[in-house]
Amino acid sequence: MNHVGMAAQSCVVGMDARPCMHAGPEKLVSGQVCAMVAVDIAGFTRPDRDHEVLMYLRKALYGMLKEAFDYSGISWTACSWEDRGDGVLIVAPPDVPCSSIVDSLRAQLRDLLRVHNRMSSSPARIQLRAAAHVGPVIHDGHGFVSRDINLLFRMLEARLLKRALADSGAELVLIVSDLVHQSLVMRHHPSPVSPEVFRRVRVQVKKTRISAWACLPQMASQDSRYDIDQAITAFRIALARMDANPEEMALIRNLADATDAQMEARAPLAAPPF
Repeated sequence: MNHVGMAAQSCVVGMDARPCMHAGPEKLVSGQVCAMVAVDIAGFTRPDRDHEVLMYLRKALYGMLKEAFDYSGISWTACSWEDRGDGVLIVAPPDVPCSSIVDSLRAQLRDLLRVHNRMSSSPARIQLRAAAHVGPVIHDGHGFVSRDINLLFRMLEARLLKRALADSGAELVLIVSDLVHQSLVMRHHPSPVSPEVFRRVRVQVKKTRISAWACLPQMASQDSRYDIDQAITAFRIALARMDANPEEMALIRNLADATDAQMEARAPLAAPPF
């Protein structure tokens, strides 16, 4: 195989190969604030997935991403993206609102995954984790780099997100940053995505310790922790809409944080085996 062929193959299937960058017809954005999305195929290296299945999964993923973006009013060809082997980083042009990603892209991608999985054998079915954030991105000639992109991928690796996908068998789970949740989910109305479907989660990956918001499938767990988490989330949503005394609001928030931390200490989440 010649050098061109080897490079092409590493771009297609090499999980540990350097990210491959693709840009739309416009000049790559650099230093501008952009909406960004990262997706990851769960269990990509499962033993029942051979070389041909991996290539098929990636081809299917790119096809569904393009279709979902275009149907959501976000031109796929205007976006820039980096291949990550078992996933993709997509950076939208700076004039694309992140609300389009939270509102319509999630629903379009979920529906496409549902159809794909209905028509596929077990090794070829796809469960997808997705993360969304907005912030400045810099392109250094090799790829995108910024603290916000680091944050995006830390959210994608959240243990609860992995566990929710594994336990539920759902096609898609989405996590968004606190900035996206507060700026768009809570205040962008009308919206097809109700704030009540998002749940506050703790992201603890490497040295990152943040709060984010996950849109999770309904879980059939009997663990009361999930019920309490949902109650805390609903309480925070109601609090954000209240016109209360700042001191009273601070006291209530501290109480909710303390309860949340106590439940986290009592019922730690174990990461799934992928």
